[in-house]
Amino acid sequence: MAKILVVDDHAPSRKAAVAVLSHDGHVTLEASDGADGLEMAREERPQLVISDILMTLMDGYEFMRQLRADPKLCSTPVIFYTAHYHEREAHKLVEACGVARVLVKPCTSKEMLQAVDQVLTGVSESDELSLSANFDRERLLLITNELAEKVDALAASNARFVALTELNVELASERDPHVLLENVCSAARKLFGSRYAVLAVKEKTLAGKLFFATSGIDFGGNSAPPPQMNAGPLGDVLAARRPLRVADSGHQGIHIGLPGSYPPAGAFLVVPLLSPKHVHGWLCLADKIGAASFDAQDERLLAILGALVGRIYENGTVYPEVQL
Repeated sequence: MAKILVVDDHAPSRKAAVAVLSHDGHVTLEASDGADGLEMAREERPQLVISDILMTLMDGYEFMRQLRADPKLCSTPVIFYTAHYHEREAHKLVEACGVARVLVKPCTSKEMLQAVDQVLTGVSESDELSLSANFDRERLLLITNELAEKVDALAASNARFVALTELNVELASERDPHVLLENVCSAARKLFGSRYAVLAVKEKTLAGKLFFATSGIDFGGNSAPPPQMNAGPLGDVLAARRPLRVADSGHQGIHIGLPGSYPPAGAFLVVPLLSPKHVHGWLCLADKIGAASFDAQDERLLAILGALVGRIYENGTVYPEVQL
């Protein structure tokens, strides 16, 4: 068994790696950034270092530079363990940085231990422990790629806020409550990229009669069966006046409370349609296209839409009475 130093500023990732290595019998050391890792490496002389690349204070690249410059540590094998590099680019990174291996997060415990065993026995992707002439170029490329990803994510987020604002203006001008709700159901499905959407409200003006709308579901020419507003988790959303976001990691499907003839789904996001005084119903999205589940930002944005629609719907049901 070996003494292994894990360098990562993301505590959950660091603790997970340490747990895997410790369970396999290795002696583990931890450092929260490159500077701490370098100091610990000089004190403890680990047989292997597993390091993230992009970290605060001193990143993995500078850590490697100083490690290779130290005569007592220059031969220490290093595995880069990172979520910011694609596997197809890993070999270039190995050559440029003189690391033994690149593991791409997330990886399984088996993959990590196999890589550790191979590196400790001398099996490496890189024959050189020195830094290549491309070292600084690869470092700049990685940082640029990460910044580009953040800019793209921010642009996408801003675009959805703009779309949500425009949708709010459009919905506020609709005087027919039923058309309003149908438009909301369809627009929410498109805005959030869900496979299908279902909306249900308890109408104020028709003695509590259920009104519902669906989008993205083909019932083969038959009428869609009405959902039960208070069934299962859907009813919990109304009672708690809070969103519900669930995903099925076991791929067995989730029973959210919709009728059995509705398509099964592995992820749902449900928000209440509410005003400050009343909960009128809920809006349910099923399966996010291109992702395993809905995320926290989806939940926040859909909850905002639910509150906007709740107010508009409440005002819209009063409007016809005022016109009489």
